[in-house]
Amino acid sequence: MRCAKCGSENSSGQKICGECGFALEQPAVRVVIISDYASGLEAGWDDLRTTLKALAQQDFEEPADFMLVESTELAPQIPSDFAAILPALRVITAPQRTAYELKNTAVQAASTELVAMLDGDCAPSADWLRRLVDAMRAHPDAAAISGKTVHAGNGLVNRAMGAANRSYVEVGHAGPTGSLSSNNALFRRSAYLAHPLPFGPFGSHLQSEAILRSGGRLLFEPRALVVHAYEGWATEWDFRRGCGYAVIRTCRVDPRLQYAWLTRLGYFSIPLFVARRILTGWWYCLSRGRGHGLVWYELPAAFALVAVASCMEAPGMLSALRNQPGAGTLFR
Repeated sequence: MRCAKCGSENSSGQKICGECGFALEQPAVRVVIISDYASGLEAGWDDLRTTLKALAQQDFEEPADFMLVESTELAPQIPSDFAAILPALRVITAPQRTAYELKNTAVQAASTELVAMLDGDCAPSADWLRRLVDAMRAHPDAAAISGKTVHAGNGLVNRAMGAANRSYVEVGHAGPTGSLSSNNALFRRSAYLAHPLPFGPFGSHLQSEAILRSGGRLLFEPRALVVHAYEGWATEWDFRRGCGYAVIRTCRVDPRLQYAWLTRLGYFSIPLFVARRILTGWWYCLSRGRGHGLVWYELPAAFALVAVASCMEAPGMLSALRNQPGAGTLFR
């Protein structure tokens, strides 16, 4: 049996790790790490190093299974130093290549009822896993619990876009929410398997809607914090193009979604969707910006940045309306 703390192998039936003395028990939770951006590139591997270092510092005292899931194509390129950063890390390969397919495969293979999802460019706080597991145990009726995500960096663009892009799950306190953060969440395996992630990237809204329609509860735990890597407008362009593509495609996949009827307007729907995205981003900055470091006198500049960023979604929307296969981003 492999030790969940130090990664050393122990003989079958052994209850205590011979190397570090940790109890060899069934893991309480599986942590699935997926690289969904710049995968196979040095920037992506560097982000993963930061994430693994943060996972190695978790204060979670129970056994946990840390699993990096990668495609068969990219697995041979995984840097050898990952094992030294997080000795308990296991690398699992799968023929699938997209991040959502890899996440679905990982959950199907899990032996634990609790499965945490963490994207490879998200560095969690030391109490991240403990906060999520404690919250799930305190709410046995919850299907999934999302943590809070903020952008790395202190610049205005980082903070404004953090509020606009990452606060959609936030409700101001711990409690019920209407969305899931697929980059930072803890699932009940049974709920996930009943409603796996659909197409990707940026299609997780369909999973949230499916869970809610089935009667499942989604919660938000603000203390389960992760810092998302962010490189400014270069990242924003990729992110927004993919989001724009998903806005149209999700509405076509599920016509019951709010504002899905707009897609019947064809190309005329694009300015309407962009306007809605601008207004939503402004609201997030106004109502939730403080939690992302925005102060009141920065709001006019933040509003301008959100407007520019939202317009970047138009090419992705156009691609989706033309039934083109993807948005052409570094997200997979």
